Amino acid sequence: MLETQLTRFDYDHRFLREIEAMAVGSKTDEIEAASAILGHFITLIENGLAARFSGWLSAAGGWRDFLQELEAAGYSSALLALGVAATCLAAVVATAAVARLITGGLKHRPVLSAVAWLAATMIVMLASWGLLLGFVADPVLRGALLNCAAISSLATTICLPLAAGRRSVVWAWRRDVAISIGVVASGLVVLACLRAWNAADPLRDLFATFAVSLPFTVLLAATYVRHRELVARALSFGSATGSLRRKLAGSWPWLVVALVVLAFVFVQLALTLGRPMRGGPLVLSLLLVLAGPHLDIAIDRRGWRAARTQGGELRGVLWRTFRIVVASSIFAILATLWLLPILDVSGISRGSVVLKAAEILMLVLVIAFCWNWVAIMAARVGSHTPGDPQTGASVVGTRMTTVGPLLVGLSKAGLLTLGALTILVMLGINVWPLITGLSIFGLAIGLGSQTLVKDVVAGLFFLVDDAFRHGEYIETSGAKGTVERISLRSVSLRHPRGPVATIPFGQMGKIQNFSREWVVEKMLFRVALDTDVEAVRKLFKKIGQEIADDPELNADLIEPFKSQGIGALEEGTLVIRGKYKARAGRQFQIRKAILSKVRATLQENNIKLVPKPLHVPQMGG
Repeated sequence: MLETQLTRFDYDHRFLREIEAMAVGSKTDEIEAASAILGHFITLIENGLAARFSGWLSAAGGWRDFLQELEAAGYSSALLALGVAATCLAAVVATAAVARLITGGLKHRPVLSAVAWLAATMIVMLASWGLLLGFVADPVLRGALLNCAAISSLATTICLPLAAGRRSVVWAWRRDVAISIGVVASGLVVLACLRAWNAADPLRDLFATFAVSLPFTVLLAATYVRHRELVARALSFGSATGSLRRKLAGSWPWLVVALVVLAFVFVQLALTLGRPMRGGPLVLSLLLVLAGPHLDIAIDRRGWRAARTQGGELRGVLWRTFRIVVASSIFAILATLWLLPILDVSGISRGSVVLKAAEILMLVLVIAFCWNWVAIMAARVGSHTPGDPQTGASVVGTRMTTVGPLLVGLSKAGLLTLGALTILVMLGINVWPLITGLSIFGLAIGLGSQTLVKDVVAGLFFLVDDAFRHGEYIETSGAKGTVERISLRSVSLRHPRGPVATIPFGQMGKIQNFSREWVVEKMLFRVALDTDVEAVRKLFKKIGQEIADDPELNADLIEPFKSQGIGALEEGTLVIRGKYKARAGRQFQIRKAILSKVRATLQENNIKLVPKPLHVPQMGG
C-alpha cells in the first residue's frame, strides 16, 4: 500500500514538472516571437529612415532632373510658376469677392455666413474648372491648375473668416491659426504641382515633410501653447468653477499639441515603413477634430443668448439641437473616411450600415430636441423664482419651481429610457425580456421596500396638495426650517442656526407652514399701573401710521400696527397688547421698526416701560 502511494506521488510530481517545463517553454517561445517581431519592426524603420535620408540628400539632383523633364515636355519653369501663382491669386480674390457679395447682409448670422463661404468656394471651383477646360488644352496642366485653385479657394474660405473681426477676444489666436493654414496651403500647392508632373518620390517626400507636415505641426502647436489661457477661457464659457467642462477646456490646448504631434509621428512612420497614409483625409480629419470644440462653443453661445430673450425658447432649443447635428456630422465624416473602408474589408454592406445610422441619428435628434426643450423650460421657470433684493437669495418659490425639478428629472429619465429601448429595437434586439426583467425587479423592490414606497407616495400627495414650496419656513413633527431641497423621497430643511435636517416624507406628519400669504404678529408691552391707556392707544395709532407711510416697509404691511387695549394685569403692571398684519416671512423688519418707535415715542411722552415681575421663592423659617 505504501509503495503504491509513493509510486503515485512520483508520477504526479513528474507530471507537474512536465507541465511547468511546458509553461516555461511556451513563455520563452512567446518572448522570442515578440522579440523577433520587434527586431523586424526596428529593422524596417532603420532601412526606411536610411532610404529616406539618402533620398533627401539627392533631392537637389532630383529637382534639377524635374526641371529638365519639364523643359523636355515643352514647359517653361518660369512661366509655369507664374501661371500657378496667378491661378492661386485669382482663386483667392474670386473667393473673397463672391463670399463678400453673398454675405453682405449676413454679418450677424455666423451659420449662414459659413454656408455662404462654402458656397463661394464651390462657385469658384466650378468656374475654375470651366475656364481651365475652355482655355487649357493640356490635361496635365489643367489638372494641376485646378488642384491649385481648389487648395487656394478652400484656404481662403478658412483663413479670411478667422482673420476677420478684430474685436473678438480670441482674434489673436484665430489670426495665428489662419497664418498656419496659409503656410501649409502654400506647401500643398507646390506638392500638387510635383505630383501632377510625376516628380521623383524623394523630392515629393522632402516637400511633404518639410513644407507641409512639419510647418503645420510646429505652427499649430506653437499657436495653441502661446494662446492656451485664451483658448481655455473661451471653451469654458458658461461652466462652473471646478466642473469637468472647465477642466477639459484647460487641458484642451495641450491635447491639441499632443494630437498634432502624434499625427506627424504617425505620418512619418507610415512613410518610413513604405505605407504612406492618405494626406487629404488625414488633414480633413485633423481640422474637424480641432474645430469641433470651437464650433460647439460658438453654437452654445448663440443658443444661450437666444434662450434668454423674450419668447426665445424655441430658438434656443433649435440652436441646442443644431449642436447635435454639427457633432453628428463631424462624426459621420470621420466614420466615412476611416470606418467604412473597414466595413468593405469585413464584407458588411455599406448601405445597410448607413441606413441604420441615419435612422438612429433621426431618433437622437428628436430626443435631443425634447431634452433641450425640457431643460430650457426648466431654466425659464427657475429664473422666475423671487429673491431677496439685498442678498439675492431665494425666498419663496412658486409651485412650479417646487415641483418642476422632479418633473424635469422624470422627463429626462423617461426620454433616455425610451430612446435606449427604441435604439435597441432598431438594431434588431428583442427588448421584451429586458422589460419583463425590469418589471419583476421593480415589483420585488416595491414589495421589499414598503417604507420607500410610503415615502414616495406621501411626498407625491404633499406636492399635489401644495403643502410647502422651496424657500418656505415650515415645521414638522421632527424638525423645522426653510425648505432647501426636495427629492423624490425626502425634504431638506435648513434651521435658522444653520444645520440641515433631511426628513423622509413618510415621517413628516403634521406640517405648519409659516410662509403662506400673511401673518398676524401680536406684541406685548408692560407699563406702569397708572398709565393713561387712551394716550397709549393714540400713540400706537400714530406709530402705525408712520410705519404705513415708510416706503421701505409699507409694501410688506397689510394692516397697520394698532393697540388692542389692556391684555392683563400682572402684579402692579399693565400689559398692553398691539398687533399688525404683514406678508408672511416679511414681518421681522416691521417688528424691529415698531419696537424702536414704541420705545422712543413712549420715552418722549414720559411713559415708562417696566420689566416683567420676577417671582422670588420665599424661604421657610
